[in-house]
Amino acid sequence: MPPILQAASQSIRDLLRTPGAQSFDECRLRNDRQSYVALSRQLVQAQFVLRDRELTTRLWQDVAHREMDLGRIINLLYCCASPEDDEAMRWIDEGYLALINRKDP
Repeated sequence: MPPILQAASQSIRDLLRTPGAQSFDECRLRNDRQSYVALSRQLVQAQFVLRDRELTTRLWQDVAHREMDLGRIINLLYCCASPEDDEAMRWIDEGYLALINRKDP
């Protein structure tokens, strides 16, 4: 097949590709973000509001057990002035994710 037809064929395949693969990645990212935001909010409540050492310890153990990104949790804890605001948390999280390489261990 001539190169021009191969390029056109690839373009058409890209346009016709089912949104399943893209939506799966988007869904995974959204669920991942929801987990990080929810746990960060619990940590804010336990660590800063209630000052409950036992609950805070259990939550940090949960973070370790789930092998979550500590930097991402810490970023959400300390960089977001209003953890109850979904949009603010999303914005802070996106900023962090833009700075890191997800392929790094």
